[in-house]
Amino acid sequence: MNPWESITPSEELEWHPCYGLIKANFRCARLTVPMDYNRPLSQSRAHPKVHIALLLLPGATPNTSKTASKSPLLLNPGGPGGSGVMILLAMADAIQKILGPDQPIIGFDPRGVSFTTPRADCWAKPPACTGCPEDAASGLMHRLEWDQMTSVYGLLNSSNVALKFLEAGHRAVNDLCRSKGAQLGAESILGHASTAHVARDMVSIVDAWDRWIESRGLPPSSLKGKLVYWGFSYGTYLGATFAKMFPDRVGRMILDGVVDADYYVSPVWEESLLDTDKVLDRFFLYCARAGRRCSLYREGDKAEDVGRRYSEIMERLQTSPVTFTHPEHFYPVILRASYVKTIVFSVLYSPIQGFPILAMLLNWVHEGKFDELAGLFQDATLMCSIIGNPAITGMLSDAQRAIMCSDKTQLVNLTIPEITTAYEQMASTSQFADIWMNLMLKCNGWDISTPHPISSASSTPSAYPWSPQASTPAANNNNQSQIETSFPLLFLSNTYDPVTPLHAAVKMAQRFKNAGLVEQLAQGHCTLSAVSGCTARIVREYVLQGKVPPPPVVFSPGENLKLDGEGEWTRCRANEGPWGVHDQDADWVQLAKTGGVAVEQVEDEGVVEAWRRVHEAVASVRKWGVMEREWEGFRFGNVW
Repeated sequence: MNPWESITPSEELEWHPCYGLIKANFRCARLTVPMDYNRPLSQSRAHPKVHIALLLLPGATPNTSKTASKSPLLLNPGGPGGSGVMILLAMADAIQKILGPDQPIIGFDPRGVSFTTPRADCWAKPPACTGCPEDAASGLMHRLEWDQMTSVYGLLNSSNVALKFLEAGHRAVNDLCRSKGAQLGAESILGHASTAHVARDMVSIVDAWDRWIESRGLPPSSLKGKLVYWGFSYGTYLGATFAKMFPDRVGRMILDGVVDADYYVSPVWEESLLDTDKVLDRFFLYCARAGRRCSLYREGDKAEDVGRRYSEIMERLQTSPVTFTHPEHFYPVILRASYVKTIVFSVLYSPIQGFPILAMLLNWVHEGKFDELAGLFQDATLMCSIIGNPAITGMLSDAQRAIMCSDKTQLVNLTIPEITTAYEQMASTSQFADIWMNLMLKCNGWDISTPHPISSASSTPSAYPWSPQASTPAANNNNQSQIETSFPLLFLSNTYDPVTPLHAAVKMAQRFKNAGLVEQLAQGHCTLSAVSGCTARIVREYVLQGKVPPPPVVFSPGENLKLDGEGEWTRCRANEGPWGVHDQDADWVQLAKTGGVAVEQVEDEGVVEAWRRVHEAVASVRKWGVMEREWEGFRFGNVW
């Protein structure tokens, strides 16, 4: 059952019990805000509304007339297009373990996403009559059929025609979205889904919470009117955008796995893959250190031997794809290099869980164990189960396309030669450019924009809060170009992140006055991809005590800086690595010493266990995300 269908939207927060089988004290609300903040709320089609889905885990300590309320922590899991409701369902208890049982937490679905209505769905067939609902089921079937059809093109460089057809496919979907927007007119969310709009929605959520606390006769929080926020991946762009638009509204803001805002709004987001191949190199290193615990290991292997075996497997798949008959569903299977490569790329997000599984998969390919490989391929019954499952159908939408493309500072209309040039430049940085470039193609030909200009001066969203590829400010905390917020931001990054490199975290931390930076000596996407009691302690002290680590000091600031330890900022060790290998080896320690700042460590087992629970919750969500993306033709489009 979908609990949201029974909740009547309201302009004030009205909390209803929901998801009781998961946790008894979960509460849901649907907060009504204007689709266009330049127009007042009304029932008119000319003034449509957005109903934001919010899931609350209340603080365990009951509020009394003598106890000041705590401002809730808002979560955004990234994407763009990730569901805050779903991430809170997975990790609510774990986060409260870190921040304390009295910390209320809210997961919300941004406009266009999942349970927030209207959803950004270009495929749902328009209503057949006035007042009739859209035909979402047939639209979903068409979406899945399209994804399966276009998956045959492989990756961008799979053939001499792949790019042409992939680009045409994205233009075709954008044409579909344009047609849907034209049919819905002012009621279409597609032109009102930008990050700037969502930042304005977060102001509405904060204000609605404060009104709700006041209506209960409770003392206001010391952070009344301020946003307390934790954003991951794309969620760091949302948080930074909020901080730039509403600097006096920042209460606490953690930005984890940092997106370079200046590149994100450009036609091609080029710098994301700076450290991707370094994460893959760590797979080879860990496998060699794990020995026989790693399925791809052979006696006496060093990291370079494992890497060589991996390259041989991928080259063999490229020249001679594996074929076999599915032992259960009885149909022919072709295992192509592009499919395996996308799995490898996904695993780089969560190395602790993913590396052992990847080693096993690669070893099956290496040894020709087709019965085990058959589990990667599903029967048509899975498609039918997806269509009938509202939790999953709500996740399959065009929110990512609508948000990401609306955030561009100019319409993207690249030619094939221009795309080729951009791809070749990206490929000089990473072997996974053929996967990442396909994400960039989503915005080619998208021309659905906000109908009229909007300005942050009138407390409404700025259309373009960031400028493409702006220069990095000097590493001087007193630089006048820095954005001064009512409370300093906290930036978190792994040393090697596959899609949000440390370079971006250092750069973005310099954009905000007195912002702290913590580098976690680990690999994977966002710091939650590893377990670190040190990082957990810093997060807890930041939220609960307002303790901010020092701003980064960069020795040689510049846009092309290679950040292999060339600066001073706080660094945290991880408590474990893949295969249980304790990751406090010489290379990490030397990296920390290069920066001239001592590595912090903490032995509080309670804090470590709390961070581990959050880590495991995120890993489970990402595992589901891999399953979802398989239905997108194994083309990885999600940033998170």
